[in-house]
Amino acid sequence: MEHRIETTAKLGRIPEEIRTKHKGFSEWNSVSSQCDHQTILQVLIDRRNSNAVDIDGSALPTLVYLSREKGPNHHHNFKAGAMNALIRVSSKISHGKIILNVDCDMYSNNSESVRDALCFFMDEQKGHVIAFVQFPQSFDNIPKNDIYSSFMTTTYAVDFHGMDGYGGPLYIGTGCFHRRETLCGRRYSENYKFEYKGSVVNQVQESASEVERTGKILADCAFEKGTQWGKEMGLKYGCPAEDVITGL
Repeated sequence: MEHRIETTAKLGRIPEEIRTKHKGFSEWNSVSSQCDHQTILQVLIDRRNSNAVDIDGSALPTLVYLSREKGPNHHHNFKAGAMNALIRVSSKISHGKIILNVDCDMYSNNSESVRDALCFFMDEQKGHVIAFVQFPQSFDNIPKNDIYSSFMTTTYAVDFHGMDGYGGPLYIGTGCFHRRETLCGRRYSENYKFEYKGSVVNQVQESASEVERTGKILADCAFEKGTQWGKEMGLKYGCPAEDVITGL
């Protein structure tokens, strides 16, 4: 996999031998513009498939490729629109209660970050008031003098701590675990109790091809028309800093 990733990065495109193996990639052949195309959705790895295992024989998680529909007559709402489409489509595939949002150029340097986040969500006394758990960003190859303030020391060490008395820090757009229900507009009370009863992957009855067919509708340009998506549901629209206003 490392070799495939490095090769793709050097070429600046998906190699032909890989494109031909996945119809999701081949669908781009008929696309005239990245800003005007149909929804492209493919289940690359279906966890229910007995052959979906790694070299040690352990089951691989479901992996889905999605590129939502875009058209010149519909505002795509940038990252917020992409996230909302992913939230809806994933609800048909796993409907996981916790959603992790990580930018494509970032990774976790803590193998226990998932467990740490769940500890907050499942806390019996304070868990019901927590909508998201996020980890501060850390950047590589920053000059010693940090003339562009890439360490964001003021934000992480001062501002965020100062916001604790006002409902907590803002959502910073990446490295963040969200409650799916929170993003979908649910309001919580003190009687709410978070329960994680294992994966719901096996409860999905539709085949991978059927999931692809029905899931595309959820990523169509017109799906959100007349709904609360971008207002009371999902990430909010109307601002370039969608993460900030969503966190508020």
